[in-house]
Amino acid sequence: MSESSDIVKFQRWLQSQLSEAENIDDPKEKQRRILRLDAALSETIFFRELLETIDNVIESPFVQRENPVRNTNRQEVTIKQNNSLLCSKCNGEIDAELKFCLLCGEY
Repeated sequence: MSESSDIVKFQRWLQSQLSEAENIDDPKEKQRRILRLDAALSETIFFRELLETIDNVIESPFVQRENPVRNTNRQEVTIKQNNSLLCSKCNGEIDAELKFCLLCGEY
């Protein structure tokens, strides 16, 4: 992994923030900030080391497709007939098959 990678830059930034946190006057705020930065720094180091061990083992999650994913055909959309009633409590739809209100759950 290159020394100029984003994860290394982030780790260095966290380390600089940790040293700056020492200058916070309020003891509670100082402790809170240092704990947060320590946790973030630990996770960053763990993640960086994990990336170094599995480098090039995992395939990229990005997939190149030959055809567009979105269907651009302009077909007419038909409206489905709804066999529902109105809820007496909230005027939401009561599905005939489910027999309860889809908004408030009233039977």
